[in-house]
Amino acid sequence: MKEAYLDMLTNIPIIFIPGTSGSSLDTSTRFRHEFPGDTHTFPEVCETCPLGVAVHNDELFDYRPGPFDITKPWAYDPAGPRVWIGPEAVGYLVADDVNANRGNHYFDVLKYDDHGHNTVFAQIGSGTVLQQVNLAPGGILNQPIYKPLLDFLTGAPPNGLGRPLNSGANGLYLFPYDWRADLPDQAARLEAFVDTVLSRPEVQAAHVQKVVLLTHSLGGLISRAYYLSSPSKVDQVISIASGFGGVILPLKILTMGDTWGFGIGFGALTVGFTEWETQALAQNWGTAYFQLPSSDLWFSDDGAIFDRSYIRDERQPLPHSHQASMSWIQLHNNATLTNRAESFFTSTSPSLDDFRAGTGSIPHHRIISKGRMDTVVAIRIYTGTSDACQFAMQTGLPVNPAECVPITRYEPIHGDGDSTIPYHGLLGTIAPTENRIYVLDNVNDHIEHFALTTRPEVHHLIASLLDGSVTNQTQVAAIFQSPGTVTELL
Repeated sequence: MKEAYLDMLTNIPIIFIPGTSGSSLDTSTRFRHEFPGDTHTFPEVCETCPLGVAVHNDELFDYRPGPFDITKPWAYDPAGPRVWIGPEAVGYLVADDVNANRGNHYFDVLKYDDHGHNTVFAQIGSGTVLQQVNLAPGGILNQPIYKPLLDFLTGAPPNGLGRPLNSGANGLYLFPYDWRADLPDQAARLEAFVDTVLSRPEVQAAHVQKVVLLTHSLGGLISRAYYLSSPSKVDQVISIASGFGGVILPLKILTMGDTWGFGIGFGALTVGFTEWETQALAQNWGTAYFQLPSSDLWFSDDGAIFDRSYIRDERQPLPHSHQASMSWIQLHNNATLTNRAESFFTSTSPSLDDFRAGTGSIPHHRIISKGRMDTVVAIRIYTGTSDACQFAMQTGLPVNPAECVPITRYEPIHGDGDSTIPYHGLLGTIAPTENRIYVLDNVNDHIEHFALTTRPEVHHLIASLLDGSVTNQTQVAAIFQSPGTVTELL
């Protein structure tokens, strides 16, 4: 009987759902887009010096990623036609470093319209799950993304699980999606994808009626939104580094931008991704709003040890409730998308962050890490002056009065997490008896958000969860801690 049960577990399709930016965004047609030029100001750096302004000249951007083209060999990407992201994009970024990284405007075509829909450049949509990003023509330089995890799942035993890729009753099926979109839309597409997998002839011939959902980051939220509304086709969920309780990094991107870890800069001097580009794009992307804390449960322990207000706007009373926080976001960002996110949050039962009553008939195993004190847990907004003014005042140097006019300033507040998601957001709200959260938090080994997908301990745990030899955290307590045995760092 036990052998039959284990055979059932190992002969069930796995659907892998990647995280934000983990699927390519491809163009269905080659095209060109004329960027008319613009000016960016950086008043937080200086009001009157060259570092405080970047002037971008006009540019005609080519979007021909993929096949080899003798007139544009630097765009050759065997995994094309990727706008996000491959040698063509990298080529523009590198070429225009000297022009205050004007090349970031290559990504302007990824914008959505003001209602948060993909109508502006509708020829761009989801492509493939990023196993690796080709950085140079032909992939001679590349950066592995999900390749280590997928190689483990598909590699031959004993070093891998031997799951066939995108085929078979026990296959590993990759779910690419447009990560810019609203969460309900992504969940609906996942539902259709699950139905497609289960309707495959080889799956039906094996009398398989359920799938395993294996997820990373945003993929976990998509899977939870799906199984809360349609649980009958899900056997179990294994999520890695998912922010069910809420992610604050999107708010940082909305208010001050972010380089996504692939850029560095000071004012007009930038290399790689720029904060001004991600900030501009995120305003109309649903994903930036649907990953925020979704209920008052975020504030359930507010004021005890931790200040859970994640909008620290010192120009007004700080919002210490979900409603007050969403009202602030609605006022300062895209009101249409804020309202759509809030409507979804209030109509979901239980809320995305509420695990106190368990997950019913669907075991949901959550693998997380913590201890990275570079995780954004709040945004501070205040009135101040430019860096140049402050430096002059501190050193006694003469300063132009125009340099010291009051401006609105923003800065991230950091705390415990995995560099992307706060530990508080990784946990959500749980019962004291919760036994399906696996915390990898070793001394001097605090694992970053994405790196968690590459760890051998995580791969081994996934294998054990898939074959049923592990069903709860207690069985692997020598490696993975429970929330009850770790402490959130101040």
